[in-house]
Amino acid sequence: MQLLHVGRGTTTGALTVFPIWGENAGPRAYSLNAHAARLAEQANGPAVSTLTATNSGSRPLLMLEGQLLEGGWQNRLVGRSVLVPARSSLDLNVLCVEAGRWAGGSEHRWDDRRASLRVRSATLSEQDPQGEVWRRVEEYEGRFGASETASLVERSDRAGVDVDRLVAGFRPLAGQVGVVLGIAGQPVVAELYDSPRTLARQFRSLVQAAALDALGQQEIATPSRRARRFVDRLSRVPRRAVAPAGVGTTLTGADPYACLSVLAWRRRDIHLVAINPRHSLNRLAVT
Repeated sequence: MQLLHVGRGTTTGALTVFPIWGENAGPRAYSLNAHAARLAEQANGPAVSTLTATNSGSRPLLMLEGQLLEGGWQNRLVGRSVLVPARSSLDLNVLCVEAGRWAGGSEHRWDDRRASLRVRSATLSEQDPQGEVWRRVEEYEGRFGASETASLVERSDRAGVDVDRLVAGFRPLAGQVGVVLGIAGQPVVAELYDSPRTLARQFRSLVQAAALDALGQQEIATPSRRARRFVDRLSRVPRRAVAPAGVGTTLTGADPYACLSVLAWRRRDIHLVAINPRHSLNRLAVT
């Protein structure tokens, strides 16, 4: 794992955002162009956990863990990061974030929007990640109101004004490749990319997703020492390859302090997510 430097955090309300710089940042050999992709229900009939991703572009297409996919028979989120091969199709593992709808058109639309941190960490559940996602989406009803289709997207939209107000002062910095996001005094997640350009594009959606969970939390700044300690521990978490991820490979690892999900390609970590299993937002998902 590359050497990382965690910078000074910025706090608004309960949310603290720390920049991360790395030694191996470089040019990208993949695309983030959503217009090159077609996401659709399976041709032989819709299935909750699978969509078909078709990349018409000339480079692998990066789709990121936690990205929201809207439309189709129900809204979904991407379960693990994947590089869809150029001019090819593959089955994409997804989870439903709209339990009350099972009808609609075939195709999904997507941009850089991400699911909330609490919903994303439900994917760590070894017994029933889909059930845990649905349960956590329902938790937002008390804060943001009921949804006829139990939709995370709808509930997130209702919080949009408050979320935008909370994240208004956050900006990515030159050369930054990652973030640590802290809520109410403790790190929740660290997210790293292989390129500052990728981080810059994802930055706003990352802090917006964290802000949804920060609303209403105790307004305690996360200390720098906790963010740095969390990141320093990541190099000691053992990893193992668990599955192909398009042209890349998914690696995972866990210890008492961090749960890792990594997309690797060409001997580089393209995308790394490190969840703090001790944070109250994540804790119940770890079995």
